[in-house]
Amino acid sequence: MNNKFSKSLIFVISVVISLSLFACDKPVIEEETTIYIPEAANQFAIDKETEVETIEPTKAHREYPADFELKVDNEIVIGEKQFLTKINYIYNNIDKFKNSTIVVEGMYGWYESWDKTFEFPMVYRNGPAEHGDDQYSGFYLVNIDQSAHHIYDWIKVSGKPFMYEHTDSEGELQRFLFLLVEQIEVLPLKERKAEMVNN
Repeated sequence: MNNKFSKSLIFVISVVISLSLFACDKPVIEEETTIYIPEAANQFAIDKETEVETIEPTKAHREYPADFELKVDNEIVIGEKQFLTKINYIYNNIDKFKNSTIVVEGMYGWYESWDKTFEFPMVYRNGPAEHGDDQYSGFYLVNIDQSAHHIYDWIKVSGKPFMYEHTDSEGELQRFLFLLVEQIEVLPLKERKAEMVNN
């Protein structure tokens, strides 16, 4: 069994187990902000204690070439070329893009933080690193019917981006890039594109 297959198998098993054990709280929208807050997340962090150590990501997932600039537009399509670079740029310049519609394709997945205080569906592609936030890149998703999608479905998502700040059980503030989904569709197998991106 090769190393890449082993990692994929472990990921699939962990996702299946987490889906069967934990249900994602329905986010609540704050009036006039379009920001969704997971109700139970911070309370969970207060109630639970954990000895698990977080794996700190490198800074690579927040970097992009110094001369790169993504034009602010009504619709921004994130395709095969510069997938990581465009998402990183939006992450670092979220205020510029809050009124843009982001269109992105990738795998449907489920993210669960190490301390179980943050659990959300996501659209993502695998990145060049082996662990931490560098192993994938994409957006977390709100405003979708989770029962309509399966892990590793290839999906096309359109929505408005926003940043959600979450405090984990050790009191560390983390920032997560979301899409408030306006449209989502599962694409047929023949339209599936590269699952691994390097730039």
